[in-house]
Amino acid sequence: MPINAAEIQSKLDCQPSLMLLDQVVVLDKDKQIIAQKSVSANEIYFQGHFPNNPVMPGVLLIESMVEAAKLMWDEPDLVLTQVKRGRFREMVKPGMQLTIKVIAKEKYSCQAEVLIAEKKACTADLSFRTE
Repeated sequence: MPINAAEIQSKLDCQPSLMLLDQVVVLDKDKQIIAQKSVSANEIYFQGHFPNNPVMPGVLLIESMVEAAKLMWDEPDLVLTQVKRGRFREMVKPGMQLTIKVIAKEKYSCQAEVLIAEKKACTADLSFRTE
């Protein structure tokens, strides 16, 4: 059953301007999550990144994976402690549909990727700790 943006916002307790996930399409608690994000030209970060060539900042791609991991573990207070093997492979531009996949390796450690039509845009291994 999909989780919509309003439910994501209540689970993560974040403001809409900071929330990067639009919906969760697959959730296997503590194991994996698949979420989606529609990248809109109206997003505030496109105003200066970059003039006449809007590109979604890489740190926000990482943040989308972090948000998905927090939902997967149902731990909104997780703190990101490490990003390993982070790779940015494709530029994300307005109008693109992103799929965010996170697979748990062990407690609070995961492999994550952002895909554009099955093509990897960003990949990383993420580690967290609880507050």
